[in-house]
Amino acid sequence: MKCPECHRKVFKRDRFCPHCGAPLHQRPPIARPVAAKSSPNTNWPLITAAVLVGVIIGAVAMYSRSGNTGRGVQAFDPHLRGPQLAATYPQVYEVAAQFNCPCGSCNDGLEVCDCEMKNGASEVRAFIYAQLQSGHKPFHVAEMVEQRWGHRKGAPIPDANRLKEKLQTTPKLPLPQN
Repeated sequence: MKCPECHRKVFKRDRFCPHCGAPLHQRPPIARPVAAKSSPNTNWPLITAAVLVGVIIGAVAMYSRSGNTGRGVQAFDPHLRGPQLAATYPQVYEVAAQFNCPCGSCNDGLEVCDCEMKNGASEVRAFIYAQLQSGHKPFHVAEMVEQRWGHRKGAPIPDANRLKEKLQTTPKLPLPQN
């Protein structure tokens, strides 16, 4: 580099000419591009994707914890009966078909009855479904229904008159005397 006044050789780092003392005009420093600071808008796609993945994982977790797996996606509807019950919940239908409605006001089969009375068809079908879901086999659930409500189809109905006759004809045993 040369001094602009005396045209002698000077070093680049000098501010003044060592020979004549003239101020040296230094070239402006080369401007380096400053790295732009990341703004919050820069990461929106990443943040949006992370939130979306979190929502999906949460939904899957809630779905699986609710017990809705396999064939019965929605909760059991005890009002289903007949062919709808057979198509949707065949094991419930299999057990219910073995019984008459225990409500006492109708003579319909448990699999087709639509009464809403206490101890009625809807309540018993819900019981059957719950027992099957807890792992009981259909034959065992049928035994539980028979013990709790009775009214199994084909089971002999006790005749009150025959029962009365049997009690009257039974010989009385003598009481032991001391």
